Amino acid sequence: MVQRQINLDEKTDRILSELAESYEGGASEAIAGLLLAHGDLDSLIEQSEALHHDSLVAQLERSEQDFREGRFITWEEVKKRNGL
Repeated sequence: MVQRQINLDEKTDRILSELAESYEGGASEAIAGLLLAHGDLDSLIEQSEALHHDSLVAQLERSEQDFREGRFITWEEVKKRNGL
């Protein structure tokens, strides 16, 4: 076990306290759980990108070609069309 001292602002400390309530053992377990989940999420993203690589590259190439050929709309137009 490693001990580390960190400084938190008041808002972050409140959030950590709230999270710690759902972890048996308190703030240390909450932080460990969040860090492990973050690592798992990164791994999941990498696996998904590898699995869908060909599709993602094809989408990117189509988008770049559409942009080069002037087939695009502005973000403002997207919002307008969708009532945002």
